[in-house]
Order: sequence, then structure tokens, then C-alpha cells
Amino acid sequence: MTAPLMPAPPQFQYTTLPHQTAAVQSIADVLADVRFAPPANVHANPSYVPREAAATLKANLAAVRQRNGVRAGTVHVPDTATPALNLDVLMETGTGKTFTFIETIHRLHREHKLCKFIVLVPSNAIRQGTLKSLQTTAAFFAKQYEQHINVFNYSAKTVGGFIHAASAGAASISVMVATYQSFAGDSKLINKRGVEANLFGQARSFMEALAVIRPVLIIDEPHRFEGAQTQEYLAKFNPLLTIRFGATFKGKNDNEKYKNLVYTLDSLDAFRQRLVKGIVVDTVGSADAAQSLCYLSHHGTAKERCALVQYTKPAGGSATVELRAKDNLGDKTGLGFLDGHVVETVTTKELLFTNGFALPLGEAMAYGMLAEQTQGLIIERAIANHFEREEDLFQRGIKSLSLFFIDAVAKYLPEGQKPAVIREAFEAHYRTHLQRTLARPDLHPPYRAYLERSAADIGKVHKGYFARSHSEKGEEEAIKLILQEKEKLLSFDTDLRFIFSMWALQEGWDNPNVFTLCKLAPSNSQITKLQQIGRGLRLAVNQDLQRVHSDDAAFEHINELTVVVPASEGDFVAAIQSEIAAHSVKQVSRTVSLASLLASGVSDNGFALVGLMQTLASHGAGVLDMAAGTLTLQPDAAVFKAQRARLAQVLAQVPHLEATGPKAMLDYLDAYYEGHGQVKRKEDKAKSILKINPTQYEKFKALWAALNRDAVMHYELETPALVEAIVARLARDFQVLPLTINITRTEQVQDVQRAESTQTSYQVKPHKVFTLGEFVTDLANATHLSVHTVATVLARMPAEKFAQIQHNEGRAFATLRDTMTRCVHELLVHKVTYQLRETKVKTALTDTTGALLATLPAALCGAEMHAIANPAVQAKSLYAEDQMPVDSQIERDTVDESQAQSIAVFAKLPKVDIPTPAGKYNPDFGYALLQGDQAQAMYLVVETKGYDQYGDIPDRERMKIDAAKRFFQALQQEGVNVRFTTKLNRDGLLQIMRQIGL
Repeated sequence: MTAPLMPAPPQFQYTTLPHQTAAVQSIADVLADVRFAPPANVHANPSYVPREAAATLKANLAAVRQRNGVRAGTVHVPDTATPALNLDVLMETGTGKTFTFIETIHRLHREHKLCKFIVLVPSNAIRQGTLKSLQTTAAFFAKQYEQHINVFNYSAKTVGGFIHAASAGAASISVMVATYQSFAGDSKLINKRGVEANLFGQARSFMEALAVIRPVLIIDEPHRFEGAQTQEYLAKFNPLLTIRFGATFKGKNDNEKYKNLVYTLDSLDAFRQRLVKGIVVDTVGSADAAQSLCYLSHHGTAKERCALVQYTKPAGGSATVELRAKDNLGDKTGLGFLDGHVVETVTTKELLFTNGFALPLGEAMAYGMLAEQTQGLIIERAIANHFEREEDLFQRGIKSLSLFFIDAVAKYLPEGQKPAVIREAFEAHYRTHLQRTLARPDLHPPYRAYLERSAADIGKVHKGYFARSHSEKGEEEAIKLILQEKEKLLSFDTDLRFIFSMWALQEGWDNPNVFTLCKLAPSNSQITKLQQIGRGLRLAVNQDLQRVHSDDAAFEHINELTVVVPASEGDFVAAIQSEIAAHSVKQVSRTVSLASLLASGVSDNGFALVGLMQTLASHGAGVLDMAAGTLTLQPDAAVFKAQRARLAQVLAQVPHLEATGPKAMLDYLDAYYEGHGQVKRKEDKAKSILKINPTQYEKFKALWAALNRDAVMHYELETPALVEAIVARLARDFQVLPLTINITRTEQVQDVQRAESTQTSYQVKPHKVFTLGEFVTDLANATHLSVHTVATVLARMPAEKFAQIQHNEGRAFATLRDTMTRCVHELLVHKVTYQLRETKVKTALTDTTGALLATLPAALCGAEMHAIANPAVQAKSLYAEDQMPVDSQIERDTVDESQAQSIAVFAKLPKVDIPTPAGKYNPDFGYALLQGDQAQAMYLVVETKGYDQYGDIPDRERMKIDAAKRFFQALQQEGVNVRFTTKLNRDGLLQIMRQIGL
């Protein structure tokens, strides 16, 4: 009898995201119009003549950097084959760097027939991760590019196959993945002569053969490849092109760090654009536990070097010990919990231990967190955080994982008679939390079953990955599951959800569903806080392995990493925020100076900048220090968000400030708050869950059902009239200037008191980003117009205006899109109609059966919680809370004003997504109203805008509001007694209700 076929396990669902596309496009554009000649050797890459291509490459580099707003680093285009052209791409950890360079490989093959690529990574762990990514993305890219990659995992057996691989056919792209340890040294196999006879030409070693085929080198994490010896051997590859992808680049300044930097997505960008999880830091204990070790000095020869280490005694005071290779720090200090620290090497710069830790010379390292009592507290808090979120994530089809970093293997894996103290503490605290959770009568039944499945064997829920555990009986499956079978680990069918490791998992391993990261081991300044937590920053995936992106209504609620740290770590939040600022190429910081505003393009008028800083200070945006010429921004992102609309108005009134200045200043503030606001202390975190009052919902549910009607939007445009309007507007206003580069050269002349300057402007050669068909199609999608209408507009544009599109296609696209949208709005304002269909079953307040949920994420309603001081207002809230989620000051005011006797229940509305020509629209407040003492079928929906005049609202927002009016008219025609209105700064809620007869 044939066994039934098992269903195929789910695979990761990939989509190309805009920031990844932009990075790939940037690299492709640098090589645009460069002529590649077929290779003389059939196994080699096509190549170009550097001297012939230099001018094109320089112009391309300048255009790409200007388009991407990149100023950092040097720009150098060699006009000889050696050294090769280098391109740098800065991408923060967790944003899909590996995916991006895999697509770059496909793109360079499609456009230039480049076929031989070598990916160099700094460690075996990262190599395994890269090989896994090449495997899991293969089907996705094969569909996109109709081409397969032939992957070679570097070894003595595979390098010859890579060299001789075919450069044509279905698998003509060959990629070899290797570590830098594989080639850096004459003794390495790749550099040995005579080990392989079947090499072409004069090549006598694998490296010489590789040099003949002119590979494209892709270097992952370039800061790990900066050694002089490594650089020497990199040159021996004789690469055609080197592309460095990294989150960190080494150098004293930007000019040393970056070589032809073409694209940046730094820490600030990643947090702003919601490409990584937000961070919540939960601090345990007190700073009193901050006993420290310090490597003071050394003496002796290199072979017998001895280190003098000072340490703080738990009872107070300090002492010193001498340490040599193989000494156990625990034995020397008498502190048993330091037993895991055995000296491996004493150097003149640092003390290295066998567990991977390093103690730099002169730097104190806190060790109080290693005491058993402190570790028990940290473990308990981490488990509590895990259970706090696990049920909600489970109901959303998302498996929650927790990661623990520990200092000694023996504390988790038993060794002799010594107890595995961390394992024992974990199991005791897990058992307590499990029993407490299972005792809840309201526990979600499927989640209860999930917990009960492993309740009798707690060992199923936790495993470790350590170098030693590779040989431990029964640990091999766990290691395979943790390192290689990510899809299986993410399934609810797998019980494992708590992972223990050393810092070996810092790089090369990650899992998108790490929601709690527990730090049980000390660290030093050689590793940043962001690197320490980088393993948990990737966006989560569900059971279908689909990533939860920022367009998901619950994105903020789901994508949040809780980091549990001991108080001895100091201000972990401030440290992360400082690192975000320091690693930002744009250098946005809390301390605003005249120089930083000048560099950000706010203004070059000093008087205007001083006035701007004074204006911000007077409106509570920061504290001004006139003597220092700086403004220190207030720290609360929620406060800024609430006052942003008002700041936009007052900034527009600053004397002598250029027209672009207010927007540039707001962009600076947005960059600061949207990045830093993603890192917060747990105690400062707003309430994340709202309880829904079922009694109040009964009065509110008819309005909620009406708001959640499926709606098909219709509008009949008089196409000739629209085309006429758009063409006329374009003929009058459309202007896209060529990109230019201004170079100023200053020379000293004979008179040392005088210098002569000359300025030259170079017009940058335009690039084709789109084909004409792509341009028309994308413009049609962006404006919701037909391809025929867009093509007609372009055909009727004045010829001199149409010719300007090639000056800068990106800017031209944005200008055309905005002009068309504005004209559509003006013609459509009274022509949008809605066809209403059935009410959606699953909504923000109801489950898939239509039943009321007990709670909902506060983030679906607003970014911050506003305390309701008036009991009369609190009694009318839909939520059983003394707070209401809000996003702005006018929303706070509206909540406080919601006290009229005619209001039965009100709420800041979760997302409902009403379709409009300008995109989805979500109104702010909903009200169910009373008649006498009975609720009647009369409702009010209010949109709040923090502007003084309706005309001040941006065009796109006004278009949404005007279309929404038609949606509510459609509801009224179906018998729903609902009114819709807009509330501005000058309006009071009671005044509005009277004006519309309520």
C-alpha cells in the first residue's frame, strides 16, 4: 500500500521591497552605458576597458549619489584594471542585505552577462546562512529572472568546478561562497601551486585561475575584512568589480570608511521606515550589582605573558589577581559564578577567554549580572515577557521565540558534578509561569493545547547551541533545527521556543520571530548594543512564512523586540539611541546646531536659522542654548507627533527662511523622532492592549458595522476634460532641470594672503530608469488612471516639457503623479460614488466569526495614550480604560470635549480603510448618540485636523476627506442615520454638534 504523501512544508514568501529595489537599481545604474566585451576565456566574466569607461562611470556615480542623497565617502574610479572598481552599499542588519546582493547578482547577469561571482563572508556561521538564503530564494528569483544560480560551497572539491563552470545555459550564473579564512595566507589550499593540473592558461593555483576569470567579489560585513593581509590576498582575485554590502564600515571618518558609497539605509532609516522591529528595553535589578573587572597591565614575554586584573569584591572593596593562559578566573577570584572564564590568550591589547569573551586593556567590564540570584531574576523576567505576548501572537498565527545569551556552556549543559544553574533556573521559572497561565479560565483553547502538549516534558521547549553541544548526545537534532531548519522551528508543530547560546550566534544566525532577547552575559565596547540585539530585529513571519510588513494594521503591535538586561548595563536605551545617531550617515541628533541645520539643507541664512531655533524653543520643541548655538530637542516622540501640525504652521512664518526650509526642518525632526521613538523603556511604554467594554459595544456596533461595509468606489471622469486640465497645468508649471555637479577649486597664488577659486558646473548624463511602457504603467498605477489616459497626457504635453522627463526620471515621475492627482481631485470632488456591499466579518473589533474580541492593540487606534481625567467622559468610552489612544493635540482635546449628555458611547476608531481615489482613509472618532435616555440609531463620525483653515490641509488629505463625505452619503441612502464632519483647531465638539443639528 502506498504511503500517503506528506504535505510540503511551507516556504518563506519573498517579495522585493522598495529599499531593496533602490539598492539594486543604484548598482545597476552605476554600470549603465558601460560597454562589456565578451571574454577571451569561455569560463570568464565579460569585461570593460577601464580607461574608456571611466568618464561614464564617474558621471553615473555622481548621478546615483545625488539621486540617493549620498554625500559621505570618497569617489574614485580607476582607469586601470587594478585596483578594481569598488562600490559600497550600506544596509542595516535585518533589512534584507543578503536578499539584495542575491538580486544584484541576477541583475548584473541579465544586463551585462556577468556570470562568475564570489561571495566572501567573515565566518562559517554566516556562510551557512548565506547558502541557506541562496537555496530558499532560488525559486523566487528563477521566476523573476528566468535564470538559476549554480551554488558552490567553497572547498578543495568545489573550487575547480566553480572555475570551469559553464557561462551559458539555464544555470550560467555561478556563485561560490567562502570565508576570508579560506584564502588569506600562502598556506591556504587556494594559493598553493601544483595542487590541480587541470587549470587553463598559465595558472598553477586555484587563485591564479580565479584571477583569469575576473570574478565579481561581493563582500559581506566589510569591517571584518580590513586587515592588511586580507587586503593583500583580496587583490589576488583580480576582480572585475568589488561590491561591499555592510551595516558597519571601518574608518576614522567617512572618507576612510566608504569607497564609492552608492546607497544608504542606515540604522535611522531602518527604524524610521519600519523595516526592523521596534525595541523595548526591560531592565532588571539595580546598578548596585555592577561589580567590575579591569585588565590593568601585563608583563612577561609573548609566550608567558601575565595579566594583572583588578576586580570589585561583592562585599565591597577591590582586589587584584594575576592571570596566565589556562587560568580559571573563578578559581583565582573565589567567585564560583566566574568559572566559565578560562584564559585562552594574554595579549598586549586584551585578555581573551575560551568562552569567547574579551577584556580590553584598561576597560572595566561589569560582572555582577553573573551572580546566580541576579541571573535568576533576569531569567524570570524574560519568561514573563514571553508569556505576556505569546497568546496574542499565537492567535495571529505567529510563533514567539525567546533567545538567551549566556556566558558559560556549563551553566546550561551539565558538566561533571556541577549543576547547570541556568537550565535549572529556567525550568523552575518556566514551570511556575506555565501553571499560572494554564490556570486561567479564559485561555484561548488552541493555545492551551499548544502549551499542554509539552507541559509534561519541559525539556522540549528549550535547547542550546554551543560548540560543545555538537558532540552532546541528543543535541544534534536541536542544533540542526536552530541553525538550518528555520521553517520547521517557526511552526507551531515544533515545541522548541526558548534558545540558549553564547555570543557565537551574534552573526550568521537570526530568526524573524525572536520577540524576547535576554542578556545573561557581559560585553565590552568592541561590540555595539545594536550588534548584540541584531539577531532579533528582523520583521516577524506568520505560519505561512509571510512577513508582517508596515502595511499590516497591527504592525507596531506585532513587530516589537523586548530586550531584558540587568541594571548593571547602564542606560541601555540611551546607548542604543546614541548608536543609531552615530551610525546614521545623515547625522541627525537630539542636539541641533547651526552647522547640522546647514548640512541638512534647512537654510544657508544664519539669521533665519537662529530665528527658526528660537521659534521651536518658544513652542516647546526643545531647550535653546544661545551661548552654544544649540537646541536640545525634547525627548518624547509622542509629544512631537502631537504638536507636529502646529509646528509646520509656525515654521512657515519664520522670517528670511527659504520656502523649502520648513519642510527640511520637519524632515530633520521626523528623522530624529521616528528613529529614536522606536527604542523605548518598558516602563515608559504606553499601554499596548485595550479592553473593549461589551455593554458599550452593543450601542456602538451598528455604526461599526456601517464603517466596515465592503465598498466599491466608482467615479466617472470626463476623460477629455481631465486630459485638458492636466495638459494645461503641465504646460504652465512642469519643470525638471538637468542634474548638475558644482566643483569649486581653490588654489593658493604667489601672494599667500590671497587664493583664487574657480567653479565649474558639470551636467550629469541622464539615466533611463524606466522603459516608456514601464513609466506609463507605473504612473497609471500611482494615479489610479487608465494607461490610455496617462499615455494621452504624455503625448499631448508640449514637446519641450516632455523632453525634460529624461533630465531626472524620478523627479519627473513624482511631479507628473502629483499634478495628475491634483487635477483628478478638482474634477472628482463631486463625482465619486460608492456601491455598498456586505459587512466584513473579521474587523479590528471582531474575530473571524464576527464575535466581539475581548481586547485590541492600542496601536491600531493611536500612537500614545491620553489620560481621561473627567469621569463623565470615561463612562462614555467604548474601551474599559481610563485612557484613550490619540495621535495629536487636537485628538486629546476632542477626547476631553466628549462629555455631552447626548453622547452614549464614543471611541478613537481602529483602522477601517474606506477606499478613496487618494488611497485608503480612516476617520478618527465615532459617536453613538442618545435621544432622551435611550440610544437611538443616530451616529456621528469626526475627522480631526490640526489646522486653522480647511484649505491648509494638504491636497491628498483633503481629497480623502471629500471622498469620504460621499461614502457617508451612501450610508445615509441605505438608512444609516450618520453624519460626517471635519473638526479643525478653532472648532469645539459641542459647537459642531449644534451646527449639524445634533
